[in-house]
Amino acid sequence: MSKILHRGGTQGKSDNVKKLGDLVRKTAKVLKARSKANRGLSEKWAAIADQDILEHTDVKGINKGVLYVKVDSATWLHYITAFKKEGLLKSVQSEYRQRYISDIRFYVGNL
Repeated sequence: MSKILHRGGTQGKSDNVKKLGDLVRKTAKVLKARSKANRGLSEKWAAIADQDILEHTDVKGINKGVLYVKVDSATWLHYITAFKKEGLLKSVQSEYRQRYISDIRFYVGNL
C-alpha cells in the first residue's frame, strides 16, 4: 500500500481520515433514516395485511415506487400474487395517500 504525502508531511493522511469520518457519519445518518422509514412501513403493512399473510411475509422496503416483500414459500407467493396482490396494492396506496407506490413485488426467501 503506498502512502501519499503532501508537503506538510502527514497532512494528506489527516485529510483522508477526516474524509473517511465524514463518509461514515453520512452513511450512518442515511441508514438510520432508512431504518426509521422501514419500521413505519412494517407497521403499515401489519395494519393492511391479514394475519395469515403477515406470518408468511416480511416487508423489505421501497425502491423507485415498488414495494418489495419477501415471502417464505412458493405456495404463499402464488396465493398472494394470484388472489391478494391487487387489494394489498390498493390498501398500501391509500395508506400512503401520495400513490407513489406503483407496484408490489413479492419474492421467495428466508424470513
